[in-house]
Amino acid sequence: MKTKKLILLFCLLCSMAVNNAFAYDIAVKNADGVTIYYNYINDGTELEVTYQKENDGLNSYSGSVVIPQEVTYDNKTLKVTSLGREAFRYCIELTSVTIPNSVTNIGFQCFRDCLKLPSITIPNSVTSLGEWVFLSCLSLTSANIPEGMTSIPKHTFSNCGSLTSVTIPNSVTTLETYAFSSCHSLPSITIPNSVKSIEPSCFLGCSNLTSFTIPDGVTSIEDYVFSECISLTSITIPNSVTSIGYLSFAGCDNLTSIAIPNSVKTIGERAFDSCEKLTSITLPNSVTSIGSSCFYNCTSLTSVTLSNSMTTIPYMCFEGCSSLTSITIPNSVKSIEGYAFSWCTSLPSIDIPNGVTSIGGQAFQCCTSLTSVTIPNSVTSIGIYAFEECGKLKTVISRITDPFVINVNTFLDKTYSTATLYVPKGTVAKYKDTESWKRFKNIVEEGTSTGIDEIAAQANEDAVTVKTEGGQLTVAGVADNTVVSVYALDGARIGSAISRNGIAVVNTNVANSTVIVRVGNKSMTVLVR
Repeated sequence: MKTKKLILLFCLLCSMAVNNAFAYDIAVKNADGVTIYYNYINDGTELEVTYQKENDGLNSYSGSVVIPQEVTYDNKTLKVTSLGREAFRYCIELTSVTIPNSVTNIGFQCFRDCLKLPSITIPNSVTSLGEWVFLSCLSLTSANIPEGMTSIPKHTFSNCGSLTSVTIPNSVTTLETYAFSSCHSLPSITIPNSVKSIEPSCFLGCSNLTSFTIPDGVTSIEDYVFSECISLTSITIPNSVTSIGYLSFAGCDNLTSIAIPNSVKTIGERAFDSCEKLTSITLPNSVTSIGSSCFYNCTSLTSVTLSNSMTTIPYMCFEGCSSLTSITIPNSVKSIEGYAFSWCTSLPSIDIPNGVTSIGGQAFQCCTSLTSVTIPNSVTSIGIYAFEECGKLKTVISRITDPFVINVNTFLDKTYSTATLYVPKGTVAKYKDTESWKRFKNIVEEGTSTGIDEIAAQANEDAVTVKTEGGQLTVAGVADNTVVSVYALDGARIGSAISRNGIAVVNTNVANSTVIVRVGNKSMTVLVR
């Protein structure tokens, strides 16, 4: 019996809460004869605009509504100082609202879902703006933030699909989470230099935004902040920015280039995921780490220069970069993680620098254009399927002096049977005794005549010219994207480059020495001056 009484009491309280949600203190017609509902606030000294729901659950205001500065009721005249929580929410037939200068506060979700409201002017008397105020005002084309406001709150203009113009005063320092998300018609927006913080997802899904300048003083590009801005072609990042967050530019399909300033230290996971028109990227030496899948599926990316401060090329970092032909890996890198370059189907060669200790599983899986790879002596582990489906791999140069066991599926069966494995002098027997290196049918010791003959085979000097100066070789008359490699006479490779516009430039540390220059599968001897 006691339980039943408690349940009845709870239901009664819930009923009272619902009734209070629709309650108002007074209803007074304005000069136009429109009934406006008010609640007393501040001990009955001021009035707040509220609402009266209709039977269908929609708010009662429609058409044009002028809110007076003062209301006289029961022989008392009181100022209207606030538009209350949800005061105009779901007023789907509301077409205009005039807000008097007496109002200082606009409450939570005040105009949410006012589907036909085309514009609004907020007086500068307003000092407090609630969250979600204009959420899903689908016809809203222009609005302003009053002077004196220091932030644009969460979801203020979220899903305002017709919004094309917003005025932000110099007093604003923060754009809060989702403030402009899904404003699909917003072509550009001027952010004053007073803004120091742009919070996560602020411009998420602004599909018509074409350019953006981040004001100087902002220190972080937060998670999702420009994600799915599919029309964005230009972004200016100031030197104050030190980090770029998770998925921050993901899906920016038309972003062709981006200049990352020297101030940036970290770039988050999937930051540039599926930026399909991004063609090149240079990471300044200030960058110490980039997140997994950072450039995943950047299908137009052709060249990458990594930072000298990086120690890891993370998981899936460049997976699916099908146009990538050139990547510069600095000597600082110690680890190439799993899938780092998988499905980079245009990558012709890879020279892994000495210092890398591990190559993860599937790291170069399905690099179907890969013809040569150099593995330094520092490597102590190579993961399963690291070079799976690299069907064109013809040259594997291993500098490892004490070969360790690798999985049988590290390379393709075709690679084991047709590629040449070059190994350090005096180690052929070790390789032939180690799983699964011993599966290579052609194991050649570097520095032997066999090795030199192999490298210098099919010499053809026609139509190719080589100029040398100060240890630099300029090779002209070469088809674009051809690998040009330079070898010492003992077979050791001392430099390589990929040709661009018919020219490849290879920097070496040798001078006054004869070297072998290999262009594709053809070679010549050259005296370096």
